[in-house]
Amino acid sequence: MLANATTLLVAALHFVFMVVETFLWTTPGVRRRFGQTAEQAEATKILAANQGVYNGALAAALVWSVYAGDVASMRMLLVFVIVVGLYGGATAKRSILVIQALPAALALGATMLGS
Repeated sequence: MLANATTLLVAALHFVFMVVETFLWTTPGVRRRFGQTAEQAEATKILAANQGVYNGALAAALVWSVYAGDVASMRMLLVFVIVVGLYGGATAKRSILVIQALPAALALGATMLGS
């Protein structure tokens, strides 16, 4: 149950990432959070939306893995999130380590404890 709950939390986070990147990228609050001017946000909104679609697909796949009871898929997707979070933390913004990689690592650990 803990593994499912933490995996669904990771899915919810990625759904929020999708909304931010796909629909809210050029809003003042999001621009401020990412340190962008209006011009920078406008210039990168298609790239952000594309990234958002990937995050939405990942969220859907995580939800599917939980409801299908497919622990192998759940683990593989969580490892994917951890690797991408580590890369983002090293190359883009350190907070990605805490916001993205850490929750996925906790969820992965919960799936390992459950087996």
